[in-house]
Amino acid sequence: MSRAVDVFSVVLLAAAIIAFGFGVYSLSNREDFKALYLLVVGALALRASTELLRPRSGAA
Repeated sequence: MSRAVDVFSVVLLAAAIIAFGFGVYSLSNREDFKALYLLVVGALALRASTELLRPRSGAA
């Protein structure tokens, strides 16, 4: 189970990188709403990825 969570976390990290990249690209094309949406999606995916990898204090 732990390995599946690690793989899912890496997939979320890749999604965050891709979303940030397309967000910056959209900013350069002056597509503000699309850029804002993609940057928010990237930030949420990055947060979810780090939350999955963070060790739990009560885990045995």
